[in-house]
Amino acid sequence: MQMFEVLRARLEAGRWQMGETLPPIPELMSEFGASRATVRQSLAMLESQGVVRKRRGIGTTVERDVTQDRWVALPTTLAQLIQTIDSVKPQVLNIEHEAGLPDVPMPSDEVAAKSYVRMRRVHLRQGEPYCLIDLALETGIYRRRPARFRKYPVLSVMNEIGDLSIASARQQLTIRACDVSEAHHLRIEPGAPVAEVRRSIADANGVVVYAAVVLYPSRTVRLDMNLLTPQIHPGEKTP
Repeated sequence: MQMFEVLRARLEAGRWQMGETLPPIPELMSEFGASRATVRQSLAMLESQGVVRKRRGIGTTVERDVTQDRWVALPTTLAQLIQTIDSVKPQVLNIEHEAGLPDVPMPSDEVAAKSYVRMRRVHLRQGEPYCLIDLALETGIYRRRPARFRKYPVLSVMNEIGDLSIASARQQLTIRACDVSEAHHLRIEPGAPVAEVRRSIADANGVVVYAAVVLYPSRTVRLDMNLLTPQIHPGEKTP
């Protein structure tokens, strides 16, 4: 798995172009200090994804350009997040009423609601898994549009409700390995890296009305940020 991830990362970085041949097995064995069987298994995993192809008398050649595979741009604002998820189609795995919150960061001035409706879902885009999400929505908000909350992205439906008061929205990003169940739903290999995002939204009273733990296959993710943000000088007011 480690060799597969390294080779996949090199292909994503454009180390080998379409039609080019990867180093021969003995060379990879020497570089990684691995057995012939391990190298062959790593190449076979790439071949199963259609990325490379083993050709008799030629070697293993690149069959698919994966340099543009990072198509999920992680949003850095709530407005970007709502815009990003508008085109995804949720597939509900299970739903639980009178549930609690998933494990999300919560500052000392925010509190949990009395109860939540909790859903585990896979979000699909063009038939491919976009993310796996474990979310909780405050029960009173869910009851306002239950059918739409089950069918569409929850944040998009929340955005339709004009009188919702949102005072804070936070997210935290980490990278970790996925387990077997997560890999199954995301259609990736067990142990593959995923970007885990923990989000929470609180109302004007400091009550958390939405919380979610979202997993994205890390090989599809990119994070775009503007590092030149406007500077506020002493005495000036923020816009």
